[in-house]
Amino acid sequence: MSFLEVKNLVKTFGSTEVLKGINLNLAEGKFLVLVGPSGCGKSTLLNLIAGLNNITAGEILINDKVVNNIHPGKRNIAMVFQSYALYPNMTVGKNISFGLEIRKVSKEQVQVKTLEVAKMLQIDHLLDRKPAQLSGGQRQRVAMGRALVRDPDLFLFDEPLSNLDAKLRVDMRTEIKKLHQTLKATIVYVTHDQIEALTLADYVAVMYGGEIQQFGSPHDIYNQPDNLFVANFMGSPSMNFIDGTIQKDANNLIIVIKENGRTIQLPITLPNTAIGNYVDKKVILGLRPEGINLFRDDSDDEKMGVDCKIEVIEPTGADTYAVLSFNNEEILARMRPERAIDLKETEKFTFNMNKAVFFDPETEQRIG
Repeated sequence: MSFLEVKNLVKTFGSTEVLKGINLNLAEGKFLVLVGPSGCGKSTLLNLIAGLNNITAGEILINDKVVNNIHPGKRNIAMVFQSYALYPNMTVGKNISFGLEIRKVSKEQVQVKTLEVAKMLQIDHLLDRKPAQLSGGQRQRVAMGRALVRDPDLFLFDEPLSNLDAKLRVDMRTEIKKLHQTLKATIVYVTHDQIEALTLADYVAVMYGGEIQQFGSPHDIYNQPDNLFVANFMGSPSMNFIDGTIQKDANNLIIVIKENGRTIQLPITLPNTAIGNYVDKKVILGLRPEGINLFRDDSDDEKMGVDCKIEVIEPTGADTYAVLSFNNEEILARMRPERAIDLKETEKFTFNMNKAVFFDPETEQRIG
């Protein structure tokens, strides 16, 4: 049963349609991430769920109750903002407990709950400090504590980590995931960072142009993108795209790629009946960088090795990426660091077709 349900939700500002018929279902205790580029409508959707903006058309249900006309303060929702929104004149303890105090909760309960949440977030030693005396990560924990202490039905996070430095973002991401696993809370989380989306979520909704391009598990979003936008946007580095033509070789399907006067044939190994409808038609082959690797003399089929000119080497520590010149474009391959030491100008690479996806160049939708 859906705990949060969004039905045909439309939002316009003047003549501009910002959300174009959004439909979502989220079960209780699940973590949903809304991800997309700036201006795609994800924060607008979050604000509509919170009740901070009026709905143009459609419905929002929380726990089977339509909340369209319910005041934000009566929806039992807690929101964590990008800007922390802490009261600068109050201590950490007061910032956390303020929401309970205005609800006339007893002093004893306020003290117990404030300390409990502070210990959970490891900020109990900061309760007497003011926000100005805290680091960015500590302020974000206080903002989360203020939301947690209320024990709401639904948590809403609006890009809560975007103001933090890279290492602190990773640390806070881990803390948020731990909190979700501990509390089993229902969370809707907005970000433009695909890595945050893939690491935090039970479900991801990829948004673009006021529409949900794909809704699914992080695994499905990453490995089976519905269209070129999702394939290109999700994942860092993004997917490689290579133009080719589907042909038959005996009873098998292959993709033929013309590249600088040579013809490269790659087998289509995935069971996909839909691709059979594209024989003699152009398609776009999609392969993640980890699907393109240096040829291994000991195990790879020699016919699968393709000579590629290496343009740039990008060491990242755990991995090394090679920018290859292929099919008059640049593609990215991921390699083990120890194999990247003595690279020549041209090396033989293999294309793992078990990881391949195919797209229609006209509709930009995945085939199959």
